[in-house]
Amino acid sequence: MSATLTTIETLVRYFLNETSKSQIPGDVFTYGASSVFTLMESNVIAIIDVLRNDETSAVTHTYNSITNKVTITSSLTSGDTVEIQYTYYPNYSSTEIQNYIRVAAMHLSVNNYYDFELEADGTIYPELSTRESNLLALITSILIEPNNATYRLPDMTINVPNSLPTEDLIRKAIAIFKHDTHGVFSITG
Repeated sequence: MSATLTTIETLVRYFLNETSKSQIPGDVFTYGASSVFTLMESNVIAIIDVLRNDETSAVTHTYNSITNKVTITSSLTSGDTVEIQYTYYPNYSSTEIQNYIRVAAMHLSVNNYYDFELEADGTIYPELSTRESNLLALITSILIEPNNATYRLPDMTINVPNSLPTEDLIRKAIAIFKHDTHGVFSITG
């Protein structure tokens, strides 16, 4: 089975220590005339529950990730309190990270490692090894947070100096990856 943008995104989130958070208690609104509510946090993963007047009920709703709004389709009475509980990522949306993954794949090609194809459905060809998946996630993490001093995965740890430009960090990480199979390495200036 080939790697996907989603599987690489998960690795990138590990590198960046980007864990999901739960908004419980949730965002609280008082219903007036509009049944459309804007959530306080962006990068929402899922709506956990919608409470009406502090009670879990069969409140039907839709969520629009582009506008970050929840529309209650159940009937509400003026003055009803609506609480929306959800999970979210605090810093980066899936779209942002997956766009960075596409750029990281280009860096692998430009630096003469390999030419990977990223299909519209998110599949990456040819199939990546575990180490290549980790490398792609590492390069993505460097692009997102170039000043991060240490990147860690279960089989790989990379220590980088803050003094190198991002392009040099990426180039050196790829060069070291090509020659080092130990899983822990440092990039020196």
